[in-house]
Amino acid sequence: MTQKEQILAMQPGRELNIQVAEKVMGLVIAEDEIFGYMERRVTPGYGSSVWGLVCDYSEDIAVAELVVEKMIEKGYKDAVHWADFGNGKYTEAEAICKAALLAVLEEHTLEEASDKILRQALGDEENKSI
Repeated sequence: MTQKEQILAMQPGRELNIQVAEKVMGLVIAEDEIFGYMERRVTPGYGSSVWGLVCDYSEDIAVAELVVEKMIEKGYKDAVHWADFGNGKYTEAEAICKAALLAVLEEHTLEEASDKILRQALGDEENKSI
């Protein structure tokens, strides 16, 4: 199963929320013995951080709007329309999260392809790290 298929097959809930927190929101995730999965948010300009439960990105449309805002910051202006992703197959929050993960996956795939082309152009295709 490809990564794209895995993303599309995910159900709303903990695993999808964790993937979004890490890969889209750029947060650090840790598992606490008592509280479960936690995400670390850093206060901009202060460097301090706060730990809280992983947000319900894929289950709550109000929280999924944070994903839309983050993706707009990353240059995905069409993210405001991602609630319609899947043509009704997914809830709005789930659709936003899956579209965001797929966009991030595509971005990484393009970066890897670009790096490979650059290595080949430089005659350094044997060296995988640049």
